Amino acid sequence: MSKIKSALELALERTASVEIDKESIRKDEYTRKGKSTAGKYIGNPKALSLVDEIKTLKGDEQKWFSDGVIETLLANITLPRYETDLSRYPPIAEALKSIGKKKGPEAENLAYLLGQYEDLFKQYLQNILQLEEQLKTQWEPRLRQKEQQLKQQTGQAVRLTPEQDPEFGKVLTEELSKLDAQYAEILSKGKEEIRKLV
Repeated sequence: MSKIKSALELALERTASVEIDKESIRKDEYTRKGKSTAGKYIGNPKALSLVDEIKTLKGDEQKWFSDGVIETLLANITLPRYETDLSRYPPIAEALKSIGKKKGPEAENLAYLLGQYEDLFKQYLQNILQLEEQLKTQWEPRLRQKEQQLKQQTGQAVRLTPEQDPEFGKVLTEELSKLDAQYAEILSKGKEEIRKLV
Protein backbone atom coordinates (compact mmCIF):
# COMPACT_ATOMS: atom_id res chain seq x y z
CA MET A 1 0.00 0.00 0.00
CA SER A 2 1.43 3.35 -0.98
CA LYS A 3 2.04 5.99 1.59
CA ILE A 4 -0.24 9.06 1.49
CA LYS A 5 1.84 12.20 1.79
CA SER A 6 0.79 15.05 4.00
CA ALA A 7 0.44 18.58 2.68
CA LEU A 8 3.57 19.55 4.59
CA GLU A 9 5.62 16.77 2.96
CA LEU A 10 4.38 17.80 -0.48
CA ALA A 11 5.23 21.44 0.18
CA LEU A 12 8.71 20.52 1.43
CA GLU A 13 9.35 18.43 -1.69
CA ARG A 14 8.31 21.28 -3.96
CA THR A 15 10.38 23.89 -2.16
CA ALA A 16 13.49 21.75 -1.66
CA SER A 17 15.10 23.07 -4.81
CA VAL A 18 14.21 26.72 -4.15
CA GLU A 19 17.22 28.80 -3.23
CA ILE A 20 16.88 31.76 -0.94
CA ASP A 21 18.22 34.97 -2.42
CA LYS A 22 19.99 36.36 0.63
CA GLU A 23 21.06 39.48 -1.24
CA SER A 24 17.44 40.29 -2.07
CA ILE A 25 16.38 39.75 1.54
CA ARG A 26 19.14 42.08 2.79
CA LYS A 27 18.15 44.69 0.21
CA ASP A 28 14.50 44.56 1.31
CA GLU A 29 15.53 44.78 4.95
CA TYR A 30 17.69 47.88 4.50
CA THR A 31 15.17 49.54 2.17
CA ARG A 32 12.48 49.01 4.82
CA LYS A 33 14.78 50.43 7.51
CA GLY A 34 15.39 53.49 5.31
CA LYS A 35 11.65 54.00 4.80
CA SER A 36 10.99 53.62 8.51
CA THR A 37 13.75 56.08 9.42
CA ALA A 38 12.44 58.62 6.89
CA GLY A 39 8.96 58.20 8.39
CA LYS A 40 10.36 59.00 11.85
CA TYR A 41 12.14 62.02 10.40
CA ILE A 42 8.95 63.34 8.79
CA GLY A 43 7.14 62.91 12.11
CA ASN A 44 9.82 64.90 13.96
CA PRO A 45 12.53 66.42 11.71
CA LYS A 46 14.56 67.75 14.64
CA ALA A 47 14.81 64.33 16.32
CA LEU A 48 17.33 62.83 13.90
CA SER A 49 19.64 63.52 10.98
CA LEU A 50 19.03 61.40 7.91
CA VAL A 51 22.55 62.10 6.64
CA ASP A 52 24.05 60.82 9.90
CA GLU A 53 21.88 57.70 9.74
CA ILE A 54 23.02 57.05 6.16
CA LYS A 55 26.70 57.58 7.07
CA THR A 56 26.55 54.78 9.66
CA LEU A 57 26.24 52.28 6.78
CA LYS A 58 28.63 51.28 3.99
CA GLY A 59 28.40 49.88 0.47
CA ASP A 60 25.19 48.30 -0.75
CA GLU A 61 23.52 48.64 2.66
CA GLN A 62 24.02 52.40 2.52
CA LYS A 63 22.60 52.57 -1.01
CA TRP A 64 19.55 50.43 -0.16
CA PHE A 65 18.90 52.40 3.02
CA SER A 66 19.21 55.70 1.08
CA ASP A 67 16.83 54.42 -1.59
CA GLY A 68 14.24 53.67 1.10
CA VAL A 69 14.69 57.12 2.63
CA ILE A 70 14.38 58.86 -0.75
CA GLU A 71 11.28 56.87 -1.75
CA THR A 72 9.52 57.79 1.50
CA LEU A 73 10.49 61.44 1.24
CA LEU A 74 9.25 61.62 -2.36
CA ALA A 75 6.03 59.80 -1.46
CA ASN A 76 5.35 62.51 1.11
CA ILE A 77 5.58 65.30 -1.44
CA THR A 78 1.87 65.57 -2.06
CA LEU A 79 -0.59 68.27 -3.00
CA PRO A 80 -1.68 70.18 0.08
CA ARG A 81 -5.36 70.38 1.01
CA TYR A 82 -5.00 73.16 3.56
CA GLU A 83 -2.66 76.06 4.24
CA THR A 84 -1.29 74.18 7.29
CA ASP A 85 -0.12 71.32 5.03
CA LEU A 86 2.51 73.65 3.55
CA SER A 87 4.60 73.40 6.74
CA ARG A 88 5.27 69.70 6.08
CA TYR A 89 7.19 70.38 2.90
CA PRO A 90 10.31 72.40 3.97
CA PRO A 91 11.81 69.64 6.17
CA ILE A 92 11.36 67.14 3.31
CA ALA A 93 13.05 69.52 0.87
CA GLU A 94 15.94 70.11 3.29
CA ALA A 95 16.39 66.37 3.78
CA LEU A 96 16.50 65.75 0.02
CA LYS A 97 19.06 68.54 -0.42
CA SER A 98 21.25 67.16 2.37
CA ILE A 99 21.11 63.61 0.98
CA GLY A 100 21.96 64.74 -2.56
CA LYS A 101 25.67 64.06 -2.96
CA LYS A 102 26.12 65.99 -6.16
CA LYS A 103 27.77 69.38 -6.23
CA GLY A 104 27.72 72.36 -8.56
CA PRO A 105 25.02 72.74 -11.19
CA GLU A 106 23.21 69.53 -10.23
CA ALA A 107 22.94 70.65 -6.60
CA GLU A 108 21.69 74.04 -7.80
CA ASN A 109 19.12 72.34 -10.05
CA LEU A 110 17.89 70.26 -7.11
CA ALA A 111 17.58 73.33 -4.87
CA TYR A 112 15.78 75.22 -7.66
CA LEU A 113 13.37 72.35 -8.33
CA LEU A 114 12.57 71.91 -4.65
CA GLY A 115 11.99 75.67 -4.35
CA GLN A 116 9.60 75.54 -7.30
CA TYR A 117 7.48 72.97 -5.48
CA GLU A 118 6.82 75.37 -2.64
CA ASP A 119 5.57 77.97 -5.13
CA LEU A 120 3.56 75.30 -6.96
CA PHE A 121 1.81 74.25 -3.75
CA LYS A 122 0.89 77.83 -2.90
CA GLN A 123 -0.43 78.36 -6.42
CA TYR A 124 -2.42 75.13 -6.17
CA LEU A 125 -4.13 76.28 -2.96
CA GLN A 126 -4.91 79.66 -4.57
CA ASN A 127 -6.38 77.91 -7.60
CA ILE A 128 -8.62 75.82 -5.34
CA LEU A 129 -9.93 78.97 -3.63
CA GLN A 130 -10.46 80.72 -6.95
CA LEU A 131 -12.28 77.70 -8.35
CA GLU A 132 -14.59 77.51 -5.33
CA GLU A 133 -15.35 81.22 -5.47
CA GLN A 134 -15.96 81.13 -9.21
CA LEU A 135 -18.36 78.19 -8.88
CA LYS A 136 -20.18 79.85 -5.97
CA THR A 137 -20.66 82.98 -8.05
CA GLN A 138 -22.00 80.92 -10.95
CA TRP A 139 -24.30 79.02 -8.56
CA GLU A 140 -25.92 82.10 -7.00
CA PRO A 141 -28.70 82.52 -9.60
CA ARG A 142 -29.66 78.84 -9.28
CA LEU A 143 -29.82 79.10 -5.50
CA ARG A 144 -32.00 82.23 -5.62
CA GLN A 145 -34.33 80.42 -8.00
CA LYS A 146 -34.53 77.42 -5.65
CA GLU A 147 -35.20 79.79 -2.73
CA GLN A 148 -38.12 81.30 -4.66
CA GLN A 149 -39.52 77.85 -5.40
CA LEU A 150 -39.24 76.82 -1.75
CA LYS A 151 -40.90 80.05 -0.63
CA GLN A 152 -43.83 79.40 -2.99
CA GLN A 153 -44.13 75.80 -1.78
CA THR A 154 -43.77 76.40 1.96
CA GLY A 155 -44.66 80.05 2.37
CA GLN A 156 -41.44 80.69 4.31
CA ALA A 157 -38.28 82.42 3.19
CA VAL A 158 -35.32 80.06 3.08
CA ARG A 159 -31.67 81.05 2.61
CA LEU A 160 -29.59 78.47 0.71
CA THR A 161 -25.81 78.27 0.41
CA PRO A 162 -23.85 76.43 -2.29
CA GLU A 163 -22.58 73.94 0.29
CA GLN A 164 -26.17 72.81 0.94
CA ASP A 165 -26.75 71.96 -2.71
CA PRO A 166 -25.66 68.40 -3.60
CA GLU A 167 -25.41 69.38 -7.27
CA PHE A 168 -22.87 72.08 -6.36
CA GLY A 169 -20.82 69.55 -4.37
CA LYS A 170 -20.77 67.17 -7.32
CA VAL A 171 -19.64 69.85 -9.80
CA LEU A 172 -17.02 71.15 -7.36
CA THR A 173 -15.64 67.63 -6.84
CA GLU A 174 -15.42 67.08 -10.61
CA GLU A 175 -13.61 70.37 -11.16
CA LEU A 176 -11.23 69.73 -8.27
CA SER A 177 -10.43 66.31 -9.75
CA LYS A 178 -9.47 67.94 -13.05
CA LEU A 179 -7.28 70.46 -11.22
CA ASP A 180 -5.68 67.67 -9.14
CA ALA A 181 -4.90 65.68 -12.30
CA GLN A 182 -3.09 68.65 -13.86
CA TYR A 183 -0.99 69.29 -10.76
CA ALA A 184 -0.38 65.58 -10.11
CA GLU A 185 1.22 65.26 -13.55
CA ILE A 186 3.56 68.18 -12.81
CA LEU A 187 4.32 66.68 -9.40
CA SER A 188 5.13 63.28 -10.89
CA LYS A 189 7.51 64.69 -13.50
CA GLY A 190 9.26 66.77 -10.86
CA LYS A 191 9.70 63.76 -8.59
CA GLU A 192 11.43 61.88 -11.40
CA GLU A 193 13.84 64.81 -11.83
CA ILE A 194 14.48 64.93 -8.08
CA ARG A 195 15.13 61.18 -8.03
CA LYS A 196 17.78 61.63 -10.74
CA LEU A 197 19.42 64.54 -8.91
CA VAL A 198 19.46 62.83 -5.51
